[in-house]
Amino acid sequence: MAITHYLKPYVAWVTGWWRNNHQASSVWRLTRLYTGLLMLVVGILLWVLYQLSVGQLGRSQTLQLNQLQQQQQVLAEELSQADFIRQFEQQAEQSRQFIMAYSDNHTTYGRLATIPKRVTACPQIARFPVYNYNEIRLFSGCVQSLDNGRLLVATDDEALFDLREQFTQASVAALALALALGLITGWFFSAQVLRRVNSINEIALKVEAGELSARVPLSKRNDEFDHMATHINKMLLQVEHSFDAITGVTDAIAHDLRTPLGRLRLRLEQALLDAEKQHVTSEQLSSMLAELDGILATFTAMLELTRLEQQQQKANFKPLDLANIAEDAIELIQPLAQQRNQVLNVEIKQACKLQGDATLLFRAIYNLLENASKYAGEQSQIKLTVNATGFSLSDNGPGIPESETDKVFQRLYRLESSRNSPGYGLGLPLVRAIIRLHEGEVKLQSNQPGLTVLVNFGE
Repeated sequence: MAITHYLKPYVAWVTGWWRNNHQASSVWRLTRLYTGLLMLVVGILLWVLYQLSVGQLGRSQTLQLNQLQQQQQVLAEELSQADFIRQFEQQAEQSRQFIMAYSDNHTTYGRLATIPKRVTACPQIARFPVYNYNEIRLFSGCVQSLDNGRLLVATDDEALFDLREQFTQASVAALALALALGLITGWFFSAQVLRRVNSINEIALKVEAGELSARVPLSKRNDEFDHMATHINKMLLQVEHSFDAITGVTDAIAHDLRTPLGRLRLRLEQALLDAEKQHVTSEQLSSMLAELDGILATFTAMLELTRLEQQQQKANFKPLDLANIAEDAIELIQPLAQQRNQVLNVEIKQACKLQGDATLLFRAIYNLLENASKYAGEQSQIKLTVNATGFSLSDNGPGIPESETDKVFQRLYRLESSRNSPGYGLGLPLVRAIIRLHEGEVKLQSNQPGLTVLVNFGE
């Protein structure tokens, strides 16, 4: 009861502060949570300490009082009245820890002048004031009725009461210190954590405003926030590359399709003039149709590339041998290689068995062979090697700069030296989409001189 009395104003203040700040910022929410947990832990520790110290003293005192009362009750039953009073007076005089009094309805023996009337019966222990020798003190004890009188066994409770008061004051001070420490340290650590979160929010706002080059700063602690920041930075880098790729596709479409569309418009104007003179020839119409077919083929290839990248064409997968598909592609590209005086070699080291679409894989290998034949130049050497996990294609042509090996897989991306060559820059993107559809990976590396394409389908 004493602890509750002292803690009541503090609990009321903390409760009011908690309610008034229920919509505070995340810093204060985390601070309140941390402070509440700290107060709970300190309160539990104080309760355990109280039970092991003051509480244990009180329980031990109560147990000794009950034992003393039972002892005197047994003596009263076994001894005569005179002998009981004689031993009782002697024991009451010698006892310094306990107060003992016995009344036979005529005389009171022991250390008290009278036995108070409002004292509970044993074994219940209660506190009561006693006026004794011009002094009022608090005692804890009980009264036991005997055959020839009443027995009171009590102990001076002032020391234990003072100890409880001191423990209560110390507990209040400890809880107040824990509250202050919890608020200060909780706010500090919460602010540190949320400072990292706010830095991420600031970067997100910059990216939202269009600053795609913004990155989350990393600290030297290499903690969970740094790991999250690393992943976010990788994601932002991928977004920036994707945005650049979209911009590049737009520029490539504008650059590469402007020429055929311009030629088609000029021929339509010429056909319109010739139509007025009734001189429109089939060759003119065929030429315009070919230009239009080339443009439509480009957009068809882009739609097909999208379907491949979304992996929507796995329904036709069957067990197949990649070596057979490679030999068919070599047979088809052989006449073109002979026209350019190119040496085309094929080596089947091991059979490559996998689940896939034979038509798509044939197209991927043929596109790579066609690119090698187109860009390697006259009298170049091209070699296709099939192994257990995939294949490789190498040539001794000019190759591709290392800085361009990732960009050539972007849609409609073409090297500046290739702008005058036929095509729209969709061959390698289609190849990579087909290989990834078959859970493989394609890489480009220098052949010194030339280029090597490595395709691996894994185990």
